[in-house]
Amino acid sequence: MIYRILIIGMLSTLFTASAYSLCQAQNRVKPEAAFVRSLILPGWGHYYVNSDQWRRGQIHLGTEVALIASYFGFRLRAGNLKDQYETLASLKAGVDISDRSRTFRLAVGDFNSIEEYNNFQLRSRNWNRLYEVESVNQWKWESEVDRDNYNNLKSDVDRVKNQLPAILGLMVVNRVLSAISSYNRAKKQTYQPELNIMPISVSSDELGIVARVNLQF
Repeated sequence: MIYRILIIGMLSTLFTASAYSLCQAQNRVKPEAAFVRSLILPGWGHYYVNSDQWRRGQIHLGTEVALIASYFGFRLRAGNLKDQYETLASLKAGVDISDRSRTFRLAVGDFNSIEEYNNFQLRSRNWNRLYEVESVNQWKWESEVDRDNYNNLKSDVDRVKNQLPAILGLMVVNRVLSAISSYNRAKKQTYQPELNIMPISVSSDELGIVARVNLQF
């Protein structure tokens, strides 16, 4: 009777260990899921792998927030500078360039007036580049200083806009690095050695328990 109680107790322990092992397998994180999450939002994959220890993910997330803030900050800066040089052209050169082409904006910055511009094109025989002398095309800078300020502001806009692709590229790199890092962490956690004990058989004629040890990697 005592032997049967011992056998039942040992079987119960073994089955409990097996159930616990199965539960761990079901709750195991998936490297692919961590990878995709970090591609969508840097740091999310690290949080998915281990919500208690995801400092690396926090760094990637913070970097993403900083890059997004920088991107919109640069765009806002470019918009403000654009408004400034358009206003300057309107006040100091008497021309509205808000809806004009890049070529016209460059002409306004390179020449003091439309007459000066057209004379240059005539001497260069660039007949197709002449502007009609009409009110919408008329400009004349009050001073060289004003025209220089206009060109400086326009150059600042181009310089700021040229940094936007670099910021977008850094955002892509940050996502990829975060995805790879979270994937490796999930993979390392997934393939940790696991002891899986499964009872095979118990014989009533011979006391003893046969067990199988399964190490998963």
